[in-house]
Amino acid sequence: MADPIDPRVDIGHVHLKVADLERALAFYNGILGFQVTARMGPSAAFLSAGGYHHHIGLNTWESRNGQPPAPGTTGLYHAAIRYPDRAALADALRRLTDARYPLDGAADHGVSEAIYLHDPDGNGLELYWDRPREKWVHGADGTVHMKTEPLDVDALLEEGRRPRALAVIPPIAQPAAAPASPPISGSTRARLAELRTRLLDLHKALLDDAKVAYEMDRGHIPSVGALLQLVIGDPWFAWLQQLSGLIVRIDETTASDANATEADARALFERVDKLLVPSETGDGFARRYFEALQRQPAVVLAHGDVKRTLRAT
Repeated sequence: MADPIDPRVDIGHVHLKVADLERALAFYNGILGFQVTARMGPSAAFLSAGGYHHHIGLNTWESRNGQPPAPGTTGLYHAAIRYPDRAALADALRRLTDARYPLDGAADHGVSEAIYLHDPDGNGLELYWDRPREKWVHGADGTVHMKTEPLDVDALLEEGRRPRALAVIPPIAQPAAAPASPPISGSTRARLAELRTRLLDLHKALLDDAKVAYEMDRGHIPSVGALLQLVIGDPWFAWLQQLSGLIVRIDETTASDANATEADARALFERVDKLLVPSETGDGFARRYFEALQRQPAVVLAHGDVKRTLRAT
């Protein structure tokens, strides 16, 4: 047997190649809540929990506008982010459900409870918490006994609703930098707020339409909770995440503590306008959007409201 590694060794950070830095930040910072500790212009950013120099690195140095690895190739299976307790994992699940972010699955491994998903660049992620070591089950040979059983997601969400003491997170000093464009104005914030309202109406109309189509194809959805599980985990609804992600990005840009600029706002308006282009022969969102517009007058009306808001900008 080889000499065992020093037991104090752990994995300090994971550094990921991404295609779109802003999109990746909208997920890791905007949804999961990691703090940005440093940034290298438009090409790289570093994030952490609790003021550590970084737990996650993101860069576009070799991958700007790139595609995820093709099936059958080697590479990262998933990166695992460990949460300190069950309530903290429940908070992560709440953030994902609030953003209507799709999940791949959830499991109880005996030693841990885990949620599985992919980030916007297709990198696999496991969000988990470890049960106390004294509760781990060991075999006769001393090895840890692990299992894979369904995780009670509803019970985990309920855990997140219970009051708990929050850890004090030290502020992260950000280097002063001159903005590339003027700070976002009050009138632009108001236009973004109006756009957000119109996008929420559109998202609701699209979700209602997707629910009807799902039930016609696969059967009745028995409850709101069951619909929520489908929205966060079923590929049928995954295309809507692009729209909900833009709503989250608007929230980040208009937050009172955001250092947003007029250029940031302009880029958001352009991304929304570019996304909402239906196509009968397109793929993904464009095709599904076209089909919804053909079926539902409510989608047509909501689409018109969004487009009028964009023209007013």
